[in-house]
Amino acid sequence: MQQTLEKVLALARGKSDAAEVVAVAGEQAPVEFKSGKLHSVEHKELRGLGLRVIKNGRIGFSSTTDLAKLDELVEHACEGAAFGQYARFEFPRQCGGAAVKVRDPAVERFTVEQAVAEGGKAIAALKEKAPELKCDVSFTKRTATVELANSRGAYASYDKTGFSHSVSGVGVVDGSLLFLGDGRRGCGLQLETRAIVAKICGHLRHARTTAPVVSGRMPVLFSHDAIYLLWMALGLGVNGKMLQKKSSPLQDRIGEQLLDPRVTVSDDPRRPLAIGSAPYDDEGVCTAPLPLFARGEFRNFIYDLQTAGMLGTQSTGHARRDFSTQPAPSTSNLVIAPGRKSLAEIVKSVDDGIIVHDLLGAGQSNLLAGDFSANIGLGFRIRKGRITGRVKDAMVAGNVYDLLKNKLVAISKEVEWQGANLTPAMLFDGVSIAAKGK
Repeated sequence: MQQTLEKVLALARGKSDAAEVVAVAGEQAPVEFKSGKLHSVEHKELRGLGLRVIKNGRIGFSSTTDLAKLDELVEHACEGAAFGQYARFEFPRQCGGAAVKVRDPAVERFTVEQAVAEGGKAIAALKEKAPELKCDVSFTKRTATVELANSRGAYASYDKTGFSHSVSGVGVVDGSLLFLGDGRRGCGLQLETRAIVAKICGHLRHARTTAPVVSGRMPVLFSHDAIYLLWMALGLGVNGKMLQKKSSPLQDRIGEQLLDPRVTVSDDPRRPLAIGSAPYDDEGVCTAPLPLFARGEFRNFIYDLQTAGMLGTQSTGHARRDFSTQPAPSTSNLVIAPGRKSLAEIVKSVDDGIIVHDLLGAGQSNLLAGDFSANIGLGFRIRKGRITGRVKDAMVAGNVYDLLKNKLVAISKEVEWQGANLTPAMLFDGVSIAAKGK
């Protein structure tokens, strides 16, 4: 593919002032079980090119999956530059990217037969322990090669694997519909069927009893599964694009103590086998760990080249895209420092509260400002340090920055990967709960 990139740059050289081309070639093999039966086994291939040019000071972009039409790719990008943004950057020169482990040979060796056998184990275990649930299981194996070259002589390339595994069940429990699920996602092979099934069965056991709840303010423990909402809000707040648009609540606040001193959040694109890791970002800028909040103090925004140029600063190596889109700043892997208490100890410390495992409708909240309001999809009442039953028809609301600064009670010492977040669970006091009709 490197020869193809060089050909595209050669074609663009006479028609633009500068150019950058990115290529992605990969495969993915999903295996799915639906309602306890094998539903589909697929194999998909993806290959494409994205070209970004600077012509007369403006940015043009085009992409294609047809490698026989390179002339059209260049022509469309150059034509589009007439209507593009003014470029506030230069393409980077070659940088010496650190070695980052994002490829697992075990993923490449994982077969369809193994997926079918593992899925069968999960279905059998749930039929025995959770007969009221209709169960779905999925596995997806991905392999990809990413290459990037630009007219300043930079060239970057790496191979990356991906693996996702999920188990879920749905059924009517205690008179209402209940959805339970768990999964793993990363660059490495993670077959944890037994642990996932055990977690689902544990939740089901508690959900067979309903525990009433009334509207008001009370302690809320956001589990590893539900606390993603807080990190989504912080990820938006530290995004340089939001700063450039003057919509970030963190504008002009670098150096301020905005969160509880126990909260430290960093972005780490070099974590081995983490889903957001890479030696280079998607503009060929070398990646490196970046502190975002250190002991509650706000330290850094994240930038891609264009956003940094518009704000008179430097890229932090956080450009993200696929071959068919232009870059934009985005976090890679958020790493949140653990606390000192076990999750079990935190639950035992709650006299009367709620533990939340799943939220519904949170995406409709004003997360950029930190505000959220969401239905509790899966939550349990805690009384005298014990889980007493499932919470139904209730909502939780608040402001992420307020919770993390003023209402934090405890942070679990256990951390889990949830997507691209390595996070503990957290307990907050005085969180607003609205219960239906109460």
